[in-house]
Amino acid sequence: MNREQEIHRRNVLILKLLWGFYAISLVVNLVVDQSIYVLYPPVGLGLGIVLLLLVASKRFSELTMFLMITSLYVFLLALTLNYPYLVNFIFLGLIPLFALIYLDYRAVLLAGALYLATAIYMFNVLHDEMFAGVDRSDIAYVVVFGLFATAFCLYFTKFIKSLWLKAEQSGSQLRNILENVEIATWSYHLSGGVMQLSEGIIHITGMPAEAFEGDYRMLTDIVLPEDKSRIMKAQKEMVLDKKSVTVECRIVRSDGEYRWTQIRGNPFFNSTGHLERLAGVIIDITERKRLEEQVEYLAYHDELTALPNRAMFNMRFEQYINEGMNPLTIMFIDLDNFKEVNDAFGHSAGDLLLRGIAERLTGHIRDTDMVCRLGGDEFLLLLTHSDSTHASKVAERIISSLSIPFNYQGYSLIATPSIGICVYEGGPCDLDQLIREADEAMYEAKREGRNRYFIHSALSSMSSYP
Repeated sequence: MNREQEIHRRNVLILKLLWGFYAISLVVNLVVDQSIYVLYPPVGLGLGIVLLLLVASKRFSELTMFLMITSLYVFLLALTLNYPYLVNFIFLGLIPLFALIYLDYRAVLLAGALYLATAIYMFNVLHDEMFAGVDRSDIAYVVVFGLFATAFCLYFTKFIKSLWLKAEQSGSQLRNILENVEIATWSYHLSGGVMQLSEGIIHITGMPAEAFEGDYRMLTDIVLPEDKSRIMKAQKEMVLDKKSVTVECRIVRSDGEYRWTQIRGNPFFNSTGHLERLAGVIIDITERKRLEEQVEYLAYHDELTALPNRAMFNMRFEQYINEGMNPLTIMFIDLDNFKEVNDAFGHSAGDLLLRGIAERLTGHIRDTDMVCRLGGDEFLLLLTHSDSTHASKVAERIISSLSIPFNYQGYSLIATPSIGICVYEGGPCDLDQLIREADEAMYEAKREGRNRYFIHSALSSMSSYP
């Protein structure tokens, strides 16, 4: 609300007070003097009509403000001059108090000056009629009272305006924050069915707040279909269960991008306990969700090769056991000369080699199988529905594939594999034990000359294959 609108609103309030004051004066005059006229001619009625027309036009608000104060002064002055009673003089002291409603220094100074000048004039000219028995030297008290009343009104105006200024600054800062971050406030009035959102919604949806004014379904329409059930459940909890809710859902922006949002809602009730409106905030949590996904990904994947890690391997093995995907084969792969590559060419070459080997290993398995990096130059493979025959074929393909050198800055890098194989055909099992058996088979392959595989038999004997 701008300054002109604020002054107009206060003009309306003062006009109501003036008409109320005039009506009371009419009633008092009718009772005391048996006359409907407060003044003759009826100055109050004339001034009231003029002010009513000015206020109704909604123009010249500041001029109307000064006319309001002046009109009240003219009315009370005419009343006091026609009926020179002390009580009417006291009413003149209402002028600075009425001016306080505007909280405007100019209005207060005008009212104070009019009251002080009139008080001095009446104390001298109408002394005998209004201040009989009061010494003329007591005019000093009248002056001091007028100055004090004016000073008090000025100080009060300054104090209230300073509070307003702080409140406006805080409100402005809050609006700026809400309008420039991915947070929006929302309010839905049940009586009118009107949805209102703050300007911050444009940062979340790519659309201005005006696009959502009206039916709340204009907002829920941009929620992904698979997430709408969450919204409907939250609405039910607010309206029927009268509970505060927090729900996370995905929306589609105007540019087609998907965003994660957190919607918080609270029900608000009127004095009789009936639900009046729903309100809350909408927060864009896309970045938080991405971080959560990244953390979850890193918890189950190797950062260098992007392969699953041991934690994911354990989960997948247990899943396959429960799904009955036996027999399962575990391959333990260790690179024979990886340390030499690291020492000769540095860790950047070693990292390149590990990523390349991870890619080749992944190329030799099925969708239901898994390649896992244990750490360093050690890998685990989990093959489903795989017996020793199938495992042998996979191992031979891996050995053949890794015999092809990798290129690094013009150099050829090769890291041959030693592979240990353990086949699980069903029954009670201990994954750690199966991995140890595959590890033992891998060491047997190394002892037999490397770049080969060994199968750990059910009787803990070793079968070797060049």
